[in-house]
Parts: sequence; structure tokens; C-alpha cells
Amino acid sequence: MSKTEEAIRLYELCKDMDIEETLDLVLNAETKEQQDFFSMLSDFILQKKQIEVIAQKKY
Repeated sequence: MSKTEEAIRLYELCKDMDIEETLDLVLNAETKEQQDFFSMLSDFILQKKQIEVIAQKKY
């Protein structure tokens, strides 16, 4: 499997994670680089939720 295919698979696995799951990943990261990566994932999940809330006018 190519790195591109792996990245697409990773996206599919992560796109519907709960924010609590991503927070757990950030808090339990083994390195600063992992922590940064998981923080970016957490930001992505939060942005998706914000878009959903705005689209549904639940603010």
C-alpha cells in the first residue's frame, strides 16, 4: 500500500472521531511531534463540528 493510500485510509479512520478521543491522544502522546499531530487532528474535528452547528443554526 502506498503512503498516499495509507493517508486516505487514515483520514477515513479519523474523520468521525469524538473530540474526547482526540484529547486522550494528545494527553497520552509519547513525543512532542505526536502531540502536535494529534492536536491538529483535534482541531480538524472541532472545525467539522463548528461547520455542522453553523449549518444547522444551533448557535
